Amino acid sequence: DWGSLDVVGEESAYVRSMHDAIAPFVETVQGLIPSSYFRNFCDKFAAAFTSSYYNTLIRQKRISESGTQQLLLDVYNLKTLLLKLPVIEKSKSSTDGSVDLKSPGSTIPPAMYTKMVTKQFAKSELLLKLVGTPPELLIDVFKAQWSGGTAANLQTVMNLKGMNRKEQTAMLESFGLDSETAQRGAAVGSTSSTVTEHVQILQEKGNDVAANLSQMRQKVDDFRKAFR
Repeated sequence: DWGSLDVVGEESAYVRSMHDAIAPFVETVQGLIPSSYFRNFCDKFAAAFTSSYYNTLIRQKRISESGTQQLLLDVYNLKTLLLKLPVIEKSKSSTDGSVDLKSPGSTIPPAMYTKMVTKQFAKSELLLKLVGTPPELLIDVFKAQWSGGTAANLQTVMNLKGMNRKEQTAMLESFGLDSETAQRGAAVGSTSSTVTEHVQILQEKGNDVAANLSQMRQKVDDFRKAFR
């Protein structure tokens, strides 16, 4: 429960589980498809993963201050994992088939891939930093750091902070909405229900990580059959 977490520790257990699932999976894919296709696979996998992770974050009911710090640590570790996927190598000294992401044969990942992964994860990092921002600084920080950020985006942040309706109304007024619109908890030109429905639609479009991994595994099987 990210809303009640009060202690920040090492990377979360789910991060280690993802590492254990993703690393050998990607190494298997690398061995099944031509190298010219592997880079494209990494691009699509990273894009799907980061999008799913972000959508999972905004579906949380509440994230405490400690929760944001822990999740920022998790995001860093996940970003490190994904950045190494294009240069992943099977450990030559391993006897259990484990995958070594830091083997001597590894090289620096492609610059464009690094830029894409960094940009994608930046959305989750910004969201978490805003959730962890004190309420009295939230509007200034939001406007300064979220380029093109809307009232709906701000409302997502406030919901994750656990702010009540009265607090959100005051914040929306400070953001620049008129009193009546702010009281409806809405974005400019939309009612509160419209904003809520819009956010819900965006959330529902995001698949969780497990679903994406399942889809990727099916694609690997299709690749393998195609090259038989």
